[in-house]
Amino acid sequence: MPSGPASAATGLRILARPAFSNAALNPYNAIVYRAVQRTGVLVDEYAHHRWLFGRYDLLHVHWPESVFNHSLAEALVTTRSLLAAMRHMKQRGSRMLWTVHNLRAHERRHEQHEAAFFDEYIPLLDGIIALSQGGARAAVERFPRLADKPRFVVPHPHYRGVYPDTVDRAQARRALGLSGTARVVLFFGQVLDYKNVPTLVHAVRALPPGTDTVLVVAGKPRTAELWREVEAAAGVDPRIVLHQGRVPDERAQLYLRAADLVALPYREILNSGAALLAASFDRHVLLPQVGAGAELQAALGPAWVSLYDGPLTASVLQAALARAQALPERSDAAHLAPIDPDRIGRMTADAYAALCR
Repeated sequence: MPSGPASAATGLRILARPAFSNAALNPYNAIVYRAVQRTGVLVDEYAHHRWLFGRYDLLHVHWPESVFNHSLAEALVTTRSLLAAMRHMKQRGSRMLWTVHNLRAHERRHEQHEAAFFDEYIPLLDGIIALSQGGARAAVERFPRLADKPRFVVPHPHYRGVYPDTVDRAQARRALGLSGTARVVLFFGQVLDYKNVPTLVHAVRALPPGTDTVLVVAGKPRTAELWREVEAAAGVDPRIVLHQGRVPDERAQLYLRAADLVALPYREILNSGAALLAASFDRHVLLPQVGAGAELQAALGPAWVSLYDGPLTASVLQAALARAQALPERSDAAHLAPIDPDRIGRMTADAYAALCR
């Protein structure tokens, strides 16, 4: 149910980077900020004229490190501009808040320059939001100067109702050309090196003959080389179905409703939007016992999240598939109550109020 205004935060003015502009690629920010606005907080999209001339109580930053996955020139221009904005806004009385999605850029292309950016960025912050208790601890370990700054834990909200969700399992499998009786394992999302997709392919191929299991890999690779590694791991095995490219929002339901299990064998994971998306579509999720996996399992329950230590093996997959097949095809979403967007919006607004008192 929508909440009433959070009295301590009502009337605060927030500049968010980004707020709604990335909704087509990742609706996380839009979900959070729509919920924040329902508490009586004003949220504006980050823009040069706003930080230069506007009056805001707080600048809320997400993914400042992501630009270091691109060219060095782009990274330097973008991060110098952000630092200038932060300094200017602090001089005008604004607070600085960072939601820590990642501790470093995934691609590790410009590590020296990235470290220099964080050396300037961290001292400008007034506080951080982490998506889990483990994430908060990891942030302080990575950046010890965060130890004396306020830290707030605000989980990632679910995606229920954000994407089209009108098909059942049989319809989804027919649309994708999958067997109606097979056990379907899905990897869904951008294919990046740290997501370890070839290991998942090998684990499925190691399953005993006759288990009637299919792996579907659906996502856009970061590089052609990464996709070639996935193809090499798959070989000509008919149990491995590869769908290269970003999945349009309207087709996401086909993959997620067709699956029994969503397997995300990341080598490292601080947070995972893909895991929350899978749970939002009533799919059991398999994650390594690193990062926020244990807290996600505690929040949603072991019926919805399996964890594994060590290498991903065929036996680990079989155990997770058994749990997945015990679930209903479609649930009443009770497992998602701890990560309801309105609850997340109130928690975020409370963090703003605490920093701006």
